[in-house]
Amino acid sequence: MLDVNIDFGDISVSRIEKVDLPQIEMCMELEKQFLGGIDNLDELSERFWESYISECEFFLKVNKREKLIGILKGRMEFKNPNEVWIWFFYLNNNYKDTDLGSKIIKELIKYFSEEYGTDIFFTRVARNDSLNISFWKEVGFETVRMVKNFYRIDNEYVDMLIMKKILTSNKFNTI
Repeated sequence: MLDVNIDFGDISVSRIEKVDLPQIEMCMELEKQFLGGIDNLDELSERFWESYISECEFFLKVNKREKLIGILKGRMEFKNPNEVWIWFFYLNNNYKDTDLGSKIIKELIKYFSEEYGTDIFFTRVARNDSLNISFWKEVGFETVRMVKNFYRIDNEYVDMLIMKKILTSNKFNTI
């Protein structure tokens, strides 16, 4: 797993450790928010170990004053040029109507840009999730592709949008 450490203000973003899993499960249950179909500790643990053994993946916790408020999961693609895929980003409902989510994503982009020279970032969103699509557009992502019937939600197939952000050559002014 990539070792990511981002600190700004009273927020810290760092890799999830095995001891964090019960707290993450409890948070997900309380918020009725599940990570890609995960709905129990065994499945969460399996996803953790998949990320843990992959040197290119990151599975991160977001803490505010050392209290868990979010989760980020993704993958660094070492290519020419490097790419980062953000597969999942969850932020506690108490922070949904604030600008904290966009600050976290901007700091994540800044981190990967500075540490790995990454200029290309992707995320994926269910086509019917207008709030999530708006969020990613606000942080500079644009829809570049649609995959038909990718997700199955409540026994219905939903299209997936792939969204992309490319940093300009003057990258630090775009964040």
